[in-house]
Amino acid sequence: MRIEEQLAIKLLAQASAMLGRAVNETLCTEPDRRVVRGMVAEAKELLQEFEEQYFDDPAPKA
Repeated sequence: MRIEEQLAIKLLAQASAMLGRAVNETLCTEPDRRVVRGMVAEAKELLQEFEEQYFDDPAPKA
């Protein structure tokens, strides 16, 4: 596994953790929707970075 793939997987793990925190916030008796929205937005950004690094592979070297 290349270092780029490892770094991309770290982004995926960070997005997963952020979504977990967002779920925990929504389960509170009085969740703060602004906080949840911010966490979801951050998770989206992390997922976008993950996709760019993991799936947008440069052309194989000859």
